[in-house]
Amino acid sequence: MLVRHHEKGWKIISHYTHALLAGKIGYHLKDKMPEFHRLETLTAIINHDDHLVDFDKTNYLTDAGTPRDFMMEGGGAKDDVVHAKSLYKETLQKSQWISMLVSRHIEFLYQDSSDKEMQLFLKKMYRKRKEQRRLYGLNQEMENQLYSVLRFCDRLSLIICGDEVPMTGRKLEINKSIDDETYFVSFVDEGKYCIEPWLFLENAFEVDYEYKILEKANFSSNKELEQGLAKAPVRLQKIILSK
Repeated sequence: MLVRHHEKGWKIISHYTHALLAGKIGYHLKDKMPEFHRLETLTAIINHDDHLVDFDKTNYLTDAGTPRDFMMEGGGAKDDVVHAKSLYKETLQKSQWISMLVSRHIEFLYQDSSDKEMQLFLKKMYRKRKEQRRLYGLNQEMENQLYSVLRFCDRLSLIICGDEVPMTGRKLEINKSIDDETYFVSFVDEGKYCIEPWLFLENAFEVDYEYKILEKANFSSNKELEQGLAKAPVRLQKIILSK
C-alpha cells in the first residue's frame, strides 16, 4: 500500500487502487495499443499489482507502529518470490496475452534480485513469453511497445497516488517508455496536472481514485491497522490530466 502524511493523519492508497488508476490512464491511450486484444492489455495494466495486500502474511507496520509504505524496507526475497509466483499463476488462467505483459513487469521489478529461486522463475517466464508471442502472432518489438504502455501507466499512477509532483511547477520525469520518448508531469492547479509531451487523443480528461485517511498516529499490531482501514470511510480524489 502507499502511505503518505496527511494533515489529518495518514493517507492510505491500496496497490489495487493504484493499478486501477493506471488502467484508467491506459484507457485513454487507445492509439498506443492495437485494437485487437485491447481489453487484455488494459486488464494486464489493472492486474499488474495484484496479490500484494495480505495482512495474514505481511507486516504493514514500521518498528514505530506507523503504517509502512511499500517502498520502505520490509518483507524479503522469499516474500517477493511468493508474490511473483501467485500473480503469474493467476494471469496464466486468464490469458496468455495478460500473462506475457505481467511477466514482463515481474521481470522489471525483480531482475536484479540475488535470490536463486527468483532468477530461475524469471528465466521460466522468459521462455514462456516466446510461446505466448507465437500464439498471438507478436514479435519482440510489439511486445516491447505493449509493455511500454503498462510501464508508463504504472509510473504515472504511482506518481499521482504518491503525491510526488512538485507544487512549484517544476517538471517531474515519469519515465522513458512509449515510442521511446521521455515523459514529464507538472502541477497546474489543485487536482490538475500537465503531461509533456502529450500522448493522449483528448486535449484533457478526468480520472479518479479512492483513498482512506487514518487519524490514529500508530498502531499496536498489524491486526489493529487492518481493522482501522476496514472502518475508515472511503474518499474520492479527482484528477485532470491535460496538455
